[in-house]
Amino acid sequence: MRVAYVEMIGGAAGDMLLAAFLDAGADRAALEAALRTVVPDGWTFAPRRVVRGGIAAILAGLTVPGEDGDAGHRHGPHEHGNSHAHRTLADVLEIVERSGLTPRQRERTAAVYVALAQAEARVHGTDVTHARFHEVGQIDAILDVAASCVALDLLAIDELRCSPFPIGHGTIGMAHGAYPNPPPATAELLRGWPTRSVDIAAELVTTTAAAILTTLAVHGDRPDLTVEAIGYGAGSSDFTIPNVTRISIGTAAPGDGSAAGSGDRVVVLEANIDDMSPQHYELALERLFAAGARDVWLTPIVMKKGRPAITLSALALPADERAVAEAMLAQTTTLGVRVRSERRHLLERTETTIDTPYGPVRAKRAGPNGSARVRPEYDDLVRIARERGLALAEVARIVEAAAEKSLT
Repeated sequence: MRVAYVEMIGGAAGDMLLAAFLDAGADRAALEAALRTVVPDGWTFAPRRVVRGGIAAILAGLTVPGEDGDAGHRHGPHEHGNSHAHRTLADVLEIVERSGLTPRQRERTAAVYVALAQAEARVHGTDVTHARFHEVGQIDAILDVAASCVALDLLAIDELRCSPFPIGHGTIGMAHGAYPNPPPATAELLRGWPTRSVDIAAELVTTTAAAILTTLAVHGDRPDLTVEAIGYGAGSSDFTIPNVTRISIGTAAPGDGSAAGSGDRVVVLEANIDDMSPQHYELALERLFAAGARDVWLTPIVMKKGRPAITLSALALPADERAVAEAMLAQTTTLGVRVRSERRHLLERTETTIDTPYGPVRAKRAGPNGSARVRPEYDDLVRIARERGLALAEVARIVEAAAEKSLT
């Protein structure tokens, strides 16, 4: 299993993570091409090498005119640019869904923003649908989040881990005014995660970075790694310590909690619910998938005193556990979510496109040559049926026949 370990030497920001992934070997052209499908233009990307505290690092150089966004740390009171509209979760999810990112990249990006919305909602005493993003809703922040999700795939990372989060002192200037360090939304995101105090008057971990890492990473001790690549991402400020984020990428040693060789690790999250309207499950399932769940299902059960109820279950990767659990707590009436770790064995899968009488259709190909199978994407089948006024069963029959033909 390939593991990426994030060390917040001088802290972390969204652009610092992006830069560290680049320095560790993520293909710049492929990364930019993916980000251009999220927001095609209106921004520039000019990474360059700088030195922070004697360490050579990459400064991301992702700039959106009129925004200063996740600028790699703030010293004391400092007001972020407010030229953008304050986007809601729905606004950001629409941008992500329209993009050309892969399904997993879209799921992970959406899960980070669901976590951000939940944190903002708790801080401001509202719900996730009414929470408004300020700094983290800017285009550069959206691109920073998407960039980490893309880089994980480009570098074939199976698991992301991170060090304790460093916390500075002083006050932080935000859209609502001066706030304690760390700002309230960041503090919410860091609940349950190890932190360490640092004698520096600055925001060392930005809200964007906190959301990325607490959603996509798992915390724990540094894993035993055979390190293959190291990347340093630079912040925009200079501190008494090197203001860099370091990412070490390698293969987990046998016996480490991240080690492969015994199958793919997943978590199963479940809750027994007996007081929720059946009509509300449709949206709850949608939000769980957006938070990163790989599969979600409902099972009828009977609880004490003969009460009919439902077990809501979700399957997720370990890195997505927190986001899926928080979505389950926020979107249902349950007061708790239980989690267990399991293993699964998977056929190797690739995304492909098949030619059909209706035009190109996305599909997943699984299994080795000679016994491979191809399954068309359901969303494409529904789209074709709606556009052409055809029965879904008829569209599926013709497309599946084309899929079988593609195997010969």
